[in-house]
Amino acid sequence: MSGGASGGASGGASGGASGGASGGASGGASGGASGGASNSVVYADALLLSRAAIVGPFIGANLHVNEPAFDKPANLALWTDGPRVEACFTDLVEGLLFKTRSGPKEAALEFANLQASNIQRKPLVKLRAPTKSQFKKQLDLVAAYADLRADRAAEIVAQMGLPVAFWSSVVGLTSHRHKKTLQLLDLMFKLCVHVEMRFKHIFASLRPVAMSPQIQPMIETPGHGSWPSGHATEAFAFAVLLEALLNAASPTSGTPNGTESREQLQRLAARIATNRVVAGVHFPVDSACGRLLGTALAEYLVARATGTKVHERGFDGRLFEGPNGEPLDFSLHQSMDHTSGHAYTRSASTTGVGNAPLVAWLWEEALKEWQ
Repeated sequence: MSGGASGGASGGASGGASGGASGGASGGASGGASGGASNSVVYADALLLSRAAIVGPFIGANLHVNEPAFDKPANLALWTDGPRVEACFTDLVEGLLFKTRSGPKEAALEFANLQASNIQRKPLVKLRAPTKSQFKKQLDLVAAYADLRADRAAEIVAQMGLPVAFWSSVVGLTSHRHKKTLQLLDLMFKLCVHVEMRFKHIFASLRPVAMSPQIQPMIETPGHGSWPSGHATEAFAFAVLLEALLNAASPTSGTPNGTESREQLQRLAARIATNRVVAGVHFPVDSACGRLLGTALAEYLVARATGTKVHERGFDGRLFEGPNGEPLDFSLHQSMDHTSGHAYTRSASTTGVGNAPLVAWLWEEALKEWQ
């Protein structure tokens, strides 16, 4: 009898607490939404009343205004953050083209200066997919990485979105001092998504969970292709972009700040990439390709902003394996500067990609925040 009473009391208390918490959260969200809408109505009504009381007879356009110049990058200063970044994005991706070859499962990102009188397509990145057999071998590495899930769970969940806080902790990014830098990173992110999603669609690589019921990812598997890794692409793009920005803002004497920060930036990018393998949603070879692609895209953005040139980069997934065909893990120690014969390649020659004036404006504004 007393056990029943005790159990009932305990269950009631537990249920009440649970229900209260749930109801509180639900009520808070609901109240916040309705409160915001209610305030908007109140302000609109108040403004109507205020105007009616003070406006008087309409006398037409009587203010002197300076009309902004036509099609000038400086006009970006007039817009809010979202439209500014969107305008820069259209400038950045103008001339980017994709080319595929179905035989070897190869795809390339190319650039053509659409403003030139003689339009030529120039290669920026070439990717060749790993074989199905290689992905299957890589599954052993994914399964082994699962042992780290408990240790890295907080990081993995925190990095599911755009993990700006992690980059802030390395270079001291703040929202009040580095507004244009954050917009430059937003632009970098948009470029990465634009390119990586096309490559993911082209290669249509399956996720680890499709190959074994024992992988059991600790987070929801994204609804797009596995190779290359988007998180790895974005992370290494951020690392390379921040390094370039800090170097450009540094004094000419001594080691520039970007170079001093490079090791930490690269390590963070690698950890973000590897955490996706730990979570069970990527293969190590996805991270390796993402490293190459992110590096190339950051170099492209910087070149478009500064009028400099880029080296064509490539990743051949079929060569990403050990000497006896064993699965190769992702590592920062793997050089990306081979000219041929390796998974990572970088051409000795350079390619001009022209200047993107809107991107250049945002770059210069971001630069001022670090000087």
